[in-house]
Amino acid sequence: MLTEVMVNASRFGSTPSLVVIAFVAAAWLAWRGRRADSLLVVLGTAGGLALAPLLKLVFTRPRPTGHLVFVDSWSFPSGHSLNSMVVLGLLTVLVMRERPGPLWRTLFAALGAFLVLVVGFSRVYLGVHWPSDVLAGWLVGALWLVLVFTLARWNSRSSGTVRSSS
Repeated sequence: MLTEVMVNASRFGSTPSLVVIAFVAAAWLAWRGRRADSLLVVLGTAGGLALAPLLKLVFTRPRPTGHLVFVDSWSFPSGHSLNSMVVLGLLTVLVMRERPGPLWRTLFAALGAFLVLVVGFSRVYLGVHWPSDVLAGWLVGALWLVLVFTLARWNSRSSGTVRSSS
Protein backbone atom coordinates (compact mmCIF):
# COMPACT_ATOMS: atom_id res chain seq x y z
CA MET A 1 0.00 0.00 0.00
CA LEU A 2 2.81 2.46 0.81
CA THR A 3 4.38 1.75 -2.58
CA GLU A 4 1.10 2.63 -4.30
CA VAL A 5 0.92 5.91 -2.34
CA MET A 6 4.50 6.73 -3.34
CA VAL A 7 3.86 5.89 -7.01
CA ASN A 8 0.88 8.26 -6.98
CA ALA A 9 2.86 10.97 -5.19
CA SER A 10 5.52 10.60 -7.86
CA ARG A 11 2.88 10.88 -10.60
CA PHE A 12 1.57 14.03 -8.95
CA GLY A 13 5.08 15.52 -9.15
CA SER A 14 5.64 14.48 -12.77
CA THR A 15 6.12 17.06 -15.50
CA PRO A 16 2.76 16.39 -17.20
CA SER A 17 0.85 16.73 -13.91
CA LEU A 18 2.67 19.90 -12.90
CA VAL A 19 2.19 21.44 -16.35
CA VAL A 20 -1.57 20.84 -16.08
CA ILE A 21 -1.63 22.33 -12.57
CA ALA A 22 0.36 25.38 -13.70
CA PHE A 23 -1.76 25.83 -16.84
CA VAL A 24 -5.04 25.67 -14.90
CA ALA A 25 -3.70 28.08 -12.28
CA ALA A 26 -2.41 30.50 -14.93
CA ALA A 27 -5.71 30.38 -16.82
CA TRP A 28 -7.68 30.98 -13.63
CA LEU A 29 -5.43 33.91 -12.66
CA ALA A 30 -5.79 35.44 -16.13
CA TRP A 31 -9.57 34.98 -16.01
CA ARG A 32 -9.60 36.77 -12.62
CA GLY A 33 -7.70 39.69 -14.17
CA ARG A 34 -4.40 38.85 -12.49
CA ARG A 35 -2.42 38.78 -15.71
CA ALA A 36 0.94 39.57 -14.07
CA ASP A 37 0.54 36.62 -11.68
CA SER A 38 -0.59 34.41 -14.57
CA LEU A 39 2.51 35.35 -16.54
CA LEU A 40 4.65 34.74 -13.46
CA VAL A 41 3.27 31.19 -13.20
CA VAL A 42 3.82 30.50 -16.91
CA LEU A 43 7.35 31.90 -17.13
CA GLY A 44 8.42 30.60 -13.72
CA THR A 45 7.17 27.12 -14.55
CA ALA A 46 8.71 27.11 -18.03
CA GLY A 47 12.11 28.13 -16.70
CA GLY A 48 11.97 25.60 -13.90
CA LEU A 49 10.99 22.81 -16.29
CA ALA A 50 14.02 23.62 -18.44
CA LEU A 51 16.49 23.50 -15.55
CA ALA A 52 16.34 19.82 -14.59
CA PRO A 53 17.08 18.33 -18.04
CA LEU A 54 19.91 20.81 -18.57
CA LEU A 55 21.47 20.01 -15.21
CA LYS A 56 21.07 16.27 -15.79
CA LEU A 57 23.09 16.65 -19.00
CA VAL A 58 25.80 18.51 -17.10
CA PHE A 59 26.13 16.03 -14.23
CA THR A 60 25.21 12.70 -15.95
CA ARG A 61 24.90 10.88 -12.63
CA PRO A 62 23.56 7.31 -12.90
CA ARG A 63 20.48 6.36 -10.92
CA PRO A 64 20.57 3.89 -8.05
CA THR A 65 19.96 0.26 -9.01
CA GLY A 66 16.87 -1.69 -8.04
CA HIS A 67 14.10 0.78 -8.96
CA LEU A 68 10.50 -0.01 -8.13
CA VAL A 69 9.48 1.91 -11.29
CA PHE A 70 11.14 2.25 -14.69
CA VAL A 71 13.15 5.42 -15.38
CA ASP A 72 15.78 5.84 -18.08
CA SER A 73 17.29 9.29 -17.59
CA TRP A 74 20.10 10.68 -15.46
CA SER A 75 19.60 11.01 -11.74
CA PHE A 76 21.01 14.38 -10.65
CA PRO A 77 19.11 16.53 -9.82
CA SER A 78 15.64 15.13 -9.26
CA GLY A 79 13.36 16.77 -11.81
CA HIS A 80 10.28 15.80 -9.81
CA SER A 81 11.68 17.56 -6.73
CA LEU A 82 12.86 20.62 -8.64
CA ASN A 83 9.65 21.03 -10.62
CA SER A 84 7.32 20.43 -7.68
CA MET A 85 9.27 23.01 -5.67
CA VAL A 86 8.88 25.51 -8.52
CA VAL A 87 5.23 24.98 -9.46
CA LEU A 88 3.85 24.32 -6.00
CA GLY A 89 6.11 27.00 -4.53
CA LEU A 90 4.87 29.59 -7.02
CA LEU A 91 1.25 28.73 -6.32
CA THR A 92 1.75 28.59 -2.56
CA VAL A 93 3.26 32.07 -2.47
CA LEU A 94 0.51 33.48 -4.69
CA VAL A 95 -2.22 31.94 -2.52
CA MET A 96 -0.53 33.15 0.67
CA ARG A 97 -0.52 36.71 -0.72
CA GLU A 98 -4.30 36.63 -1.01
CA ARG A 99 -5.20 35.00 2.30
CA PRO A 100 -5.66 37.29 5.25
CA GLY A 101 -4.33 36.27 8.60
CA PRO A 102 -1.45 34.17 9.80
CA LEU A 103 -3.53 31.01 10.30
CA TRP A 104 -4.49 30.72 6.62
CA ARG A 105 -0.99 31.59 5.48
CA THR A 106 0.48 28.98 7.80
CA LEU A 107 -1.97 26.34 6.58
CA PHE A 108 -1.24 27.03 2.90
CA ALA A 109 2.53 27.12 3.52
CA ALA A 110 2.32 23.80 5.39
CA LEU A 111 0.23 22.22 2.61
CA GLY A 112 2.62 23.40 -0.11
CA ALA A 113 5.66 22.21 1.84
CA PHE A 114 4.03 18.86 2.60
CA LEU A 115 3.26 18.19 -1.07
CA VAL A 116 6.80 19.11 -2.16
CA LEU A 117 8.30 16.88 0.55
CA VAL A 118 6.08 13.91 -0.32
CA VAL A 119 7.03 14.13 -4.00
CA GLY A 120 10.73 14.18 -3.13
CA PHE A 121 10.49 11.35 -0.60
CA SER A 122 8.55 9.27 -3.11
CA ARG A 123 11.49 9.43 -5.54
CA VAL A 124 13.90 8.07 -2.93
CA TYR A 125 11.40 5.45 -1.74
CA LEU A 126 10.90 4.21 -5.30
CA GLY A 127 14.67 3.84 -5.65
CA VAL A 128 15.03 6.16 -8.64
CA HIS A 129 17.02 8.87 -6.83
CA TRP A 130 19.70 9.25 -4.24
CA PRO A 131 18.70 11.56 -1.36
CA SER A 132 21.26 14.10 -2.63
CA ASP A 133 19.42 14.21 -6.00
CA VAL A 134 16.22 15.21 -4.22
CA LEU A 135 17.95 17.75 -1.98
CA ALA A 136 19.63 19.30 -5.02
CA GLY A 137 16.28 19.46 -6.84
CA TRP A 138 14.68 21.24 -3.91
CA LEU A 139 17.62 23.64 -3.60
CA VAL A 140 17.74 24.52 -7.31
CA GLY A 141 13.95 24.90 -7.33
CA ALA A 142 14.06 27.20 -4.30
CA LEU A 143 16.83 29.29 -5.85
CA TRP A 144 14.82 29.55 -9.06
CA LEU A 145 11.80 30.76 -7.04
CA VAL A 146 13.90 33.42 -5.33
CA LEU A 147 15.13 34.61 -8.73
CA VAL A 148 11.63 34.60 -10.25
CA PHE A 149 10.04 36.52 -7.38
CA THR A 150 12.98 38.94 -7.19
CA LEU A 151 12.68 39.71 -10.91
CA ALA A 152 8.90 40.04 -10.63
CA ARG A 153 9.23 42.45 -7.72
CA TRP A 154 11.91 44.46 -9.53
CA ASN A 155 9.72 44.58 -12.64
CA SER A 156 6.66 45.73 -10.68
CA ARG A 157 8.71 48.46 -8.98
CA SER A 158 10.17 49.69 -12.26
CA SER A 159 6.70 49.79 -13.81
CA GLY A 160 5.22 51.55 -10.77
CA THR A 161 2.89 48.73 -9.72
CA VAL A 162 4.44 47.65 -6.45
CA ARG A 163 2.24 45.17 -4.70
CA SER A 164 1.93 45.03 -0.94
CA SER A 165 2.91 41.72 0.62
CA SER A 166 0.68 42.17 3.67
